Amino acid sequence: MKIKYFLATITELDSCPFDPTKPVVPEETVNQSLLTAANGQKTAVLDTLERLVNIESGSADAVGMAEMNNLLEQELKSLGFTVTRHPTTGSTADRVSVGDNIIGVLHGNGGKNIMLQAHQDTVYARGALAKAPFRVEGDLAYGPGIADAKGGIAVILHSLKLLKAQNFKDFGTITVLFNTDEEQSSVGSKDLITSTAKLSDYILSFEPTSVDPEGVALGASGIGTATVAITGRAAHAGAEPEKGVNAIVEAADLVLRTADLDEGSGGLRFTWTMAQGGEVRNIVPANASLTADIRYPSNDKFNSFVNDLKARVAKQKLPEAKINLDIATARPAFDVKEPDQLLIDKAIEIYKSIGYTLEVFPKSGGGTDAAFAALSGNPVIEGLGLPGVGYHTTTAEYISTEAIPRRLYLTAKLMMNLAQSN
Repeated sequence: MKIKYFLATITELDSCPFDPTKPVVPEETVNQSLLTAANGQKTAVLDTLERLVNIESGSADAVGMAEMNNLLEQELKSLGFTVTRHPTTGSTADRVSVGDNIIGVLHGNGGKNIMLQAHQDTVYARGALAKAPFRVEGDLAYGPGIADAKGGIAVILHSLKLLKAQNFKDFGTITVLFNTDEEQSSVGSKDLITSTAKLSDYILSFEPTSVDPEGVALGASGIGTATVAITGRAAHAGAEPEKGVNAIVEAADLVLRTADLDEGSGGLRFTWTMAQGGEVRNIVPANASLTADIRYPSNDKFNSFVNDLKARVAKQKLPEAKINLDIATARPAFDVKEPDQLLIDKAIEIYKSIGYTLEVFPKSGGGTDAAFAALSGNPVIEGLGLPGVGYHTTTAEYISTEAIPRRLYLTAKLMMNLAQSN
């Protein structure tokens, strides 16, 4: 599903659905000086991308993350930002955070407060760069993490350089947050993202967009995990299995009795993804476990789902089995609301003014740090990074180089508009 936007003219008002209560986004004018400057930044952005990609900053790579921290701190200081470091604060059994979250703050002459965010970490372990070194081929640039989300970091840095060159100071503050563990569900930075976003009027987030078409999504799904531990009773599988309580049988029945909780495309997704049970062939298994991946379109939907899942677990097949259910959330859902939609409308008009189109996509199944920023209650837009393909695929991840100037213009002009908005 794609949502089409239009600006009605006076002669169209009788035939177009028009809501007089909805704010109208004024027709965007081109800042020719800014556009010319953005068009001259392509080579510089590619140089920055090469520097970023050549630092292997996997989520658990303490050496690479320290190098990335230092580079970004120096880049922000060179732009006049005051920079503070915030060590990661959390971890789980399967998620590790290392390094420092970097926050830079720049004070202007007055206006709205704007926050920009992107993540430093990638999914790639050390050694991926040797297999897929940075390279430019035609209109594509390749490298581990170049789209997700080092392209976003490059857009932030060079958009800020454009504003500095334009001597634009008509803002309250510009805050930049580079966190270290987005690929680990931001376990050590999520609270920092939310608290920092509360201090800003608008939050711009720089995950990549698709190449063709480019666009922004109407939010992102929340991510959760359900883990079930089942305890039965062992018995000899050949001589007297009836004296046992088969944990695998209970696990299998639980899978079947929860199958209809998955709502299909566009709804809540619930998928059992891991199963374990038993130790040897001739013993009735006394233990089994299941793990499920959960993607939910809204936080209210998730709460309803939890109640349904608990009810299904309680309807157990083997009365003597003991079932322990644990449900954890990695990210809340990001729901685009009217204030967020106005940011999308502004971005669409800016792109339209220079001859390009931003599509609006349905809510994605992936998670995003925009969800933590949105907990602040302030408007958020996601997907302002570079158009890219092949995230998480090592040798095939790339960005579109010809899109660099227009992405810089989009971000810089959006910041200028928001900084002086009512």
